[in-house]
Parts: sequence; structure tokens; C-alpha cells
Amino acid sequence: MNDKKILIVEDEQDQALIIHEILRDNGFDSHYVDNAEEAFERCKLETYSIIISDWRLKDNDGLWLLKNLQTLPVMPYFILATAYGSIQHAVEAIKLGASDYLTKPYSKSQLIFCAERAIEKISLTNENLDLKNELRQRNKLVDMIGSSKPMQKIFQQVEKVASTNATIHISGESGTGKELAARALHILSDRKNKPFIVINCGAIPEGLAEAELFGAEKGSYTGSTQRKIGSFEAADGGTVFLDEVAELSSSIQTKLLRVLQESCITRIGSTKNIPINVRIISATHKSLNDLVSANKFREDLLYRLNVIPLKMPALRDRIEDIPSLLQFFNDKHSKIHNKPKITFSDAVLNILEQYSWPGNVRELSHSIERIMLLSDTPKVTVNDLYFLQDNTTGSEKLKLPRAGLNWQEHEKDFYKQALDIAQGNKKKAAKLLGLTYKSFLYRLEKFLISD
Repeated sequence: MNDKKILIVEDEQDQALIIHEILRDNGFDSHYVDNAEEAFERCKLETYSIIISDWRLKDNDGLWLLKNLQTLPVMPYFILATAYGSIQHAVEAIKLGASDYLTKPYSKSQLIFCAERAIEKISLTNENLDLKNELRQRNKLVDMIGSSKPMQKIFQQVEKVASTNATIHISGESGTGKELAARALHILSDRKNKPFIVINCGAIPEGLAEAELFGAEKGSYTGSTQRKIGSFEAADGGTVFLDEVAELSSSIQTKLLRVLQESCITRIGSTKNIPINVRIISATHKSLNDLVSANKFREDLLYRLNVIPLKMPALRDRIEDIPSLLQFFNDKHSKIHNKPKITFSDAVLNILEQYSWPGNVRELSHSIERIMLLSDTPKVTVNDLYFLQDNTTGSEKLKLPRAGLNWQEHEKDFYKQALDIAQGNKKKAAKLLGLTYKSFLYRLEKFLISD
């Protein structure tokens, strides 16, 4: 779009020509009309970055044009020119969406200053939109969802280290999104147009692991009928993601250490060193430190892999992200299976937020998919959650002592405990007790519990 394309709306022809020539002489792509209706029709056919309209026009006024321009897909930068002493018109226009105003009579320098200020603001707005679109696209590409503090910390770390070549180790429970984080690191790096190769270290048979990773020459082992290019060589210039790296055998660990130290590989059956340029990202749900202590993982390899550590948070530690994750998976599975989206009542949402999610985000995704495919109606009920088996919260019921108890004192104590557990966050405390936020506030007031 031409940011300097301006439409002047002025019914006094001499005045319109003067404004037109001043703007044209200062590098603007200037056009003019003498009435609001023609201006609106032009804007429906052409894109103008800036409109400079007089308040009084022979058919309609500038506010009529402003209101109609707001129905267009893209609203131009609107400058209202109003006579001295009619500043209330300018104020009204600003309230209705105008970007700026000029008080007539105005000088040549005031006109140019106002037009150039419009260009600066348009440029800044476009930059902000570009940044927002880029961030939105990045999130769309990597499917990493969450506005909670733990996830914001992950986003910041990923942004900070993505452009480096440092090796990164991602830890976290199964299902927390370690591969998504690895993909984000690749997509946001200078290697994004090169291969991203995922290696599930626990799924490769030990006898084939070396050939899969580092390659093999023809005839180097039984069944090797042609040269095989290994994953590291195939990923040259890109990223290798070693998922469940703790499952590698000790011999492969030794060879991997050499790749990290020397940036080269040697195919089975060859003595030739092949230089490679890959970034290595590893991940596991196990503690590599514990495995080192148990002599099941090389300590020097741990130090090489764990230059930059990232830890993916468990879903139970970021329950505030559950609504946005539900929306994301709802959209995703609806498109995949061509099924209508499902809806969640407050009661269902409350259960989902209190569940411990041992399988983390992966379990949540599978749960939404299962509900969508098996439910009779799009409206999810509590009965649709029958398959959630939460053993972390216990299933024992509180028992009433035979001697009885002072229920109000116990009730008051539970509210206090919930606030302590939630560190004073009343919304979280309400969820811990299965109450709505308003109900919880009412009970705090009833029992005179202060913040």
C-alpha cells in the first residue's frame, strides 16, 4: 500500500487545488474530490492511506464521511479540517474515530507537518501489526499455547536462545510439549529452512542405532546393500532433535560425544571423517543427573548436551492455560475429523481444571478428541468425563466424627487453607474448593476472612 496516497475532500475548488499542489510538491500522491459521497465511493474502489476532509461540505459533512469510512475493511487515517472556533466538531470527530484534525485557516507548514505525522503513525501501526502477525504465525507454527507465567518464561527463553548454536537439553514430564519447544527453537533460528530431523532414541533397535544416526557404507554389515546416509548427515545445516536421549546405549553415547566435540561423523565401514554442521537439541522425561549417578549416562556427554537447559512445566502447574488449550484442541480436532466443535459448561471446566493431568497437554488433547468423537451431543457433560482417572487427589471421603464437629469452624478453616495454597489468589482458591469466584467471595465476607 502507498502510505503517501492522500484524498482531499474540499468543496471550494481553489482551496482544494492549493492543498493538492502543496502535498504533491512535498512528495505525496495527492487526489481531490468536492463532496463526501464521491469520496466514499472512491475509497470503496481505491485504497487511500490518508483522508483530509473539510467539516462543511455541500452534500454531507465530514462526520458523515468518517462514519461511512469505518464500514470499509481498512479505515484510512482520517484528518478533519474545521474552522477556527468550531473545535467542538474536531473533538466530536476524534471521539468517533478520527485520527487528527486541522484548524482552518492553517499554514503550509502545519499541513505538511500533519500529513508527515500521519505517515509516521501509519508506519508505526503497520510495524506493530507485522510484529503481532509474526508472533501469531510463530505460535501457530509451533502450537505452543499459554499465557501463564511458566509458559511465558519458556517463550522468553526460546526467543533468547533460538538464534544461537548452543546445544539445548529440554526436560519435563511426558506430554508437556518438549518436541514442540524443539521445533520452535528450529523455526525461530537461522536454520529454519534446513532440515529438522527427529530421532526417537528409545525406538531405534540397538543393533541399527549407529547406522541410523551416523550412516553406513555398502556391505558394511549384513543386509547393507547400498550406502546409507545417517540422520546427522541428512540434517546438515539444520537441527537434530534427540528425543528420549537417555535411552541411547553407552557405545552410541560415546560416538555422540565425538560428534559434539569434533562436528564430524564417520559412517560404519569407512575411515573418512565427514564434517557436519548441525545443532543438537536433546530431551528426556528422566533425570540425566540421576542416570549419571547410577552410571547409566556419561557425565561428559551430559555437560555437552546441557549447555542451555529448558524445563517444560507440567499442565497442573499452569491450569490457567487450560481454557486456551481447550479452544486450540477444539478447533484442531474439529477440522481434522470434520465434526462440530464442543462446548464446555462451567461445571465441566471446573473438573478439567482440578484434574491433575498426569499425561499433561498430550492427555488433554486426546481427551478432547475422544469426547468430540464419542459424545452424542456437542455439549459436554460431567458424564462425558468418566474416563478421567485422577489418583493424585485421592478418593477418600471426609468422615464425620461420631462426636460431631463445629462445621462452620471447619468450613472457615478450609477457606483459609485454600487461600494459603493459592498464595492469596482468590480465583485459584475458589477452584480448589469447586466454587465459583462470586460464591467464594461471598463466603469470605460471611466469615470475615480478610485478604
